Amino acid sequence: MSQSLLYHAFGVREGYEYLKTGYVEGRVEFHLGVKEEALVCPKCGTGPAMRRGKRWRRIRTVPIGLKPVVLVAEVPRCQCRQCGHGFEVAPLLPRATRTTRTGSPTTPAS
Repeated sequence: MSQSLLYHAFGVREGYEYLKTGYVEGRVEFHLGVKEEALVCPKCGTGPAMRRGKRWRRIRTVPIGLKPVVLVAEVPRCQCRQCGHGFEVAPLLPRATRTTRTGSPTTPAS
């Protein structure tokens, strides 16, 4: 799997690396891990922080053909080596976008 395909097709930004692909119950799952350089303390800006566990976040995205696609992103729990602050690294994935319009684009101004 190409890192550029994940970026261009699914909006996966830098800081994540492809780990594996899984095929579960008719859907495609792309597993993504966080790179060490993304483990920066939000309080003091020092990095990389120490990993203190992790959880996985499942994010449904656009399908490939008729197959549903899920991004399984790592959310590491970290502790800063400098200030001791505990934090999680939130996934840097695309934000939700609006897919429908409201109102008419040709509505005259009052």
